[in-house]
Amino acid sequence: MLDYIFDITSRYHEYLVLAGIISAIVFIVSILITPFLLGMIHQNYFTNPNQHKLEIEHLGHVIIVIIRTVIGFVLFIAGIIMLVTPGQGVISILLGLFLMEFPGKRKLELMFINHDPTFKTLNWLRAKVNKPPFDR
Repeated sequence: MLDYIFDITSRYHEYLVLAGIISAIVFIVSILITPFLLGMIHQNYFTNPNQHKLEIEHLGHVIIVIIRTVIGFVLFIAGIIMLVTPGQGVISILLGLFLMEFPGKRKLELMFINHDPTFKTLNWLRAKVNKPPFDR
């Protein structure tokens, strides 16, 4: 059995090294970008119910919503990957969910923000970019 594992690792050594390099890059990028993205969310995001209404007035709004949703989806997938590799997996998943548009998003956000450890972590990361804590 041990010989089989050594054989597989030697056969796919290049891919394993590439996966390690990609994992390290994602880890560093997530550490740098997560506080910045959390700082862009308004302080009263969770207390202002009118802020969550999606209003599309022209094609530019549609493009912005699509770009935000794609970025959110990438962060969401990266967060899932970071649950088993180095990185801020849970925070990346939350950021991805905050950026995406989908039915039931508001209820899911409120469920996460009412979890005290998550709330404290998000506010700690906001403090890193000199932003006030979220209102709840």
